[in-house]
Amino acid sequence: MSDIDRITPGGRIRVEGLRKAIRSLEQAGADAQDMRDLMHALGLIVVNAAAPPRRSGNLAGTLRAGRGKTKAVVRAGGARAPYAGVIHYGWPARRIAPQPFLSDALQRKRTDVFRALDQGVSQILKSNNL
Repeated sequence: MSDIDRITPGGRIRVEGLRKAIRSLEQAGADAQDMRDLMHALGLIVVNAAAPPRRSGNLAGTLRAGRGKTKAVVRAGGARAPYAGVIHYGWPARRIAPQPFLSDALQRKRTDVFRALDQGVSQILKSNNL
C-alpha cells in the first residue's frame, strides 16, 4: 500500500498495491472474509455520513455498502429509486443540478476511512500472526 491517488471532486481514491497486499495476506493464511468485512465497514462510514436530498425518503433508504474483497463500494438507487444517478450527478439537458451527496460524504470522512483501513489491515495481520 504505497501510493494513494485521489481524484477530486469525483471522490475516487485509489490505493496502489492493495490487491498485491491482499493476495499476500491470503497466501499467508488470512481469510478473505476478513477483507470483505473490512471493506464493508469502510463503505458504511461513507453511507452513514451521506445526506441525500429528502423528499420522500426513498433515496436515503437505498444507500448501501458492498462487500468487495479488494475495494469498498457504496451504492445508491435501484428499483425503489431509479433516479439516484440523476440526483447525484445531475442532468444538464433537463436543468437538474448535481447534488453529489456520496462524493461529499467521502470527502468529509476520508480521514476516518484511511484510519479504519489502517486499523483493519493491522488487525487482520495481528489475528493471523503475520
